[in-house]
Parts: sequence; structure tokens; C-alpha cells
Amino acid sequence: MKIKELIDSAKILKSQEILNREVTGIFYDSRKVIPGSAFVAIKGSSADGNAFVQEAIGKGAILIITEKKDVILPAGVGLVVVENSRKALAEMAARYYGDPSKKMKIVGVTGTKGKTSTSMIIKNIFEKASFKSGLIGTIHYEIGQRMIPSVNTTPESVDIQALLAEMLVSGLTHAVIEVSSHALAQGRIECVDFDAGVFTNIAAHEHLDYHKNFSNYLDAKLKFFSQYLPASSKKEKYAIINLDDAYSQIFVKTAKKAGLNIATFGLSKKAQYHPENFYFDRSGMRFTLKGKDFVSPLLGMGNLYNCLSAIATANCFGIEPEIISSAIASIGSIPGRMEFVCSGQPFTVVVDYAHTHQALHDLLRTVRYLNPERILLVFGCGGDRDRSKRPIMGKIAAKLADIVYITSDNPRNEDPEKIIADIYSGIVFWRRKKCRIIPDRRQAITKALADARKGDWVVIAGKGHEQYQIIKNVFYPFDDRKIVQEVLNGTSVIKRDS
Repeated sequence: MKIKELIDSAKILKSQEILNREVTGIFYDSRKVIPGSAFVAIKGSSADGNAFVQEAIGKGAILIITEKKDVILPAGVGLVVVENSRKALAEMAARYYGDPSKKMKIVGVTGTKGKTSTSMIIKNIFEKASFKSGLIGTIHYEIGQRMIPSVNTTPESVDIQALLAEMLVSGLTHAVIEVSSHALAQGRIECVDFDAGVFTNIAAHEHLDYHKNFSNYLDAKLKFFSQYLPASSKKEKYAIINLDDAYSQIFVKTAKKAGLNIATFGLSKKAQYHPENFYFDRSGMRFTLKGKDFVSPLLGMGNLYNCLSAIATANCFGIEPEIISSAIASIGSIPGRMEFVCSGQPFTVVVDYAHTHQALHDLLRTVRYLNPERILLVFGCGGDRDRSKRPIMGKIAAKLADIVYITSDNPRNEDPEKIIADIYSGIVFWRRKKCRIIPDRRQAITKALADARKGDWVVIAGKGHEQYQIIKNVFYPFDDRKIVQEVLNGTSVIKRDS
């Protein structure tokens, strides 16, 4: 594609005249640049792309797009100065890949908790309805049978367009995209033509390391419904909103103002999709909705909400109730979300991604509802992330679990023992006797399994599906599920009945 076809000339602040040249690709990572391509210098949270312009040129970039007006480039390399590099990246990517989202049905799922599970349930319903569907989310990106490990929950705009284009070429007609608050704040979903958006919930103590305060976090989430979902299309679009959330009315008001069709879900009878009754046990859940009975192998109140939101979404797409019911019943376990690890032990082991205070609270309440003898909880908090939630999570853990093994999560560049001290500070003194401080996560898991007795539940929270542990910016192989299997299969002393 020629540069002049790629760039909106009305938004160019300055350019060197090479607009008739062809480009071979668009990149924001200088390490991936190929000869004849365009390099867009964007400012990330940890690095400024402008610092890598020369590296991009050295790898063959023939065009540099930047916000800096004083850039001096060698002969033969074009320069386009724009007001907003991220926006330019998104617009260029959409043009380069032929606006694939306009030729597909796209659902975006945003919220603090439940994005991954909700997205997978919706995709499963689409597949049952014979809609060939793709997925872009926290665990992986799915294109037919091809699974691509996820780098970010919501990748950069050019990566999204490339993934959607590949889906379209592969014959897919629908896609579900997890939409993170970082992606919303940074405009990564700019130029994606969504058909529906789901709001799961929002928690006050989340991503404050990035957004600085809850107001900014809330504004980022609202932007999906005010700006990105209704953008530039006359077709009907849907907002599916959790009416039980404390901030639901703000989302409803925003969606109405944007001209979206609204479907609400929740336990409240005011919600359009609310269960008339529900029941949980170790095998899953059952509930009745609009006179129809549903069963699912998924566990917990969180998954009830996830199923309700998925059912509401499917209804917006005109999918038959029988198909929805079949899909809900057949959904497999979701990696790292209330995932059971079994190796013949007389107690239950579950691994979950709960890494916020509300998620941890809901997880432990769900387990308590299932009447365990005791709950043995292994958890920690991530480093270089919002510190304010650490003592809150400590308080919740010590209140709802019988024994708490406080350990490392992904300490990143922080001292693990300092993170643990922050967690411990939130625990009242009379509950500290139930706490065990074991900074090494493998040792903490091993100790919890050794202490478990028949009828207990060992809950390992925080990392879920992750297959690594980040220490000083190094990714070390580490999977809670594999560690559990290794311990269960190799330590006979923990397989006891008393």
C-alpha cells in the first residue's frame, strides 16, 4: 500500500515528500521492523519509541511517523509528523489491513473481573450457533485452531487489526475481544468497529499504579461505551451492563447518551436477565432464567454473572435459547479460573487468577459456600502494582480462610518481603496466628499441600493460568498447576486421610 493511501493527509502536521512509495508493513516495535516498512514512534509506559527511530531505520524502515517536529532523518527516509502517534497507528493499521472489523461481528468485554471467563463463554455460544469465532484475550488469541500466546490482554491497535484480518481470511465471522482499561486509556481499540460491549463490574482498588485514581480508571471504562463502541456506524449496537454493580447507572446513562441499545443482567429483579433461582455444588451450578433451566460445570457467583452476561449478549445476536443452554452446559474449565487440580488426593485443590481484593473475597466466599472442612489459602500480591490493595487483601484472606500462606506472586522489581509486609499490615493481630509467611511460592504451595487433610480445600490464588514468575524483569517458568501436580505425585506423606 502506498503511503498516501495509508496516511490521512488532513491530519499531517509536517511531511517529507515520499507519499508515493509503497510500505511493506507497520510497526511500533523497532525490533520487528522489516525493510520497506513504516515505524510509528509511540510513547509507552516504560519506553519512548522516539528513542528507537535510528534502530528502525537501520533495519530498513523507509517511513517514520512521530509527534516530534524536530526529527532529522537520513536521505531516502520519509517523515510524517502527526498530532497523536497512537491514533495515527490505529488509523493506519485499519487501512493497511482493510478494516476487517467492519466485515465481522465484534463483541468487546470490559470490567475489573470476569473478562476472560465471559469472553470464553460468549465464544462458546457463538461456536454452538455455528458462528466461526475468534478470541483476543488474557490467556491467548484464538484464530480457528491456531492458539497464539497472549502478550497483553488487549494488544496494540496494529496487532488487533492484523489478528482480525487473519481471522477474516480464515473464514471467521465473529470475534470476542477482552478490553482492558490500559487499552482504553491508550486508544488501542481505536478503529475497531464493535457491535456489542459487555460491562462486567468495576472495583475501586485496581490498576491505580497506572490510572493514579479511581476517577481516571472509571473514565477509561466509560470511554468504551461513550467513544469506541458507538463510533462511526449507523448500525444497531448493544451495551450489556451488570445492573448490580455500584456504578451501573453511570454506565447505563453513558450508553443511553451514546444511542446504544441496552440489555441489563444481574441478581436484581430490575435486570432484564436475572435468575429466578440458582444453586451451586461441587459439580457446578444450576439456575432458571426467563422460565428456562440452565446448568453449567462452572462454579461460583462470579461465573453466574459471567453466564448471565453471555446469555444477554447471545440474545442480542438472536441466538436461540436451546443453543445458548447447550453451550452453557458444555463449556469446559477455563484455565486458571476455579481450575481444579486432581491427583487422587483426599482434599480439593483449586487454582484461581484472583489477584484483586474483590476477586479474592468472591473466590473464598464461593469455596466457603461449598462446605469445606478448612480453607488453606496460598496467595501474594504483585510487585510494581497498586500497593493500596495489599493490606485489604491480607484482611480478607485472614478473615475468610482458616490458614493463610502469604507468599510471592510476581514481585517484579520490588522486594518480596516488603510486599508481604504490606499484606500482613492489614491483618488484625488476633488473626495473625493463622498466617504463615513463606516468601518462596513453591515452598508455600508445598507446605499448604502437606498441611491439608481430608475434606479441606487448598486454594492457590493470584497467578491462575500464568506459566511464569516475574522477578527483576526476568520471566522464570512457574505454573501453580504444575507445581501442585509435582508435589502431589512426588510426596506420599500428604496423601493421608487424617
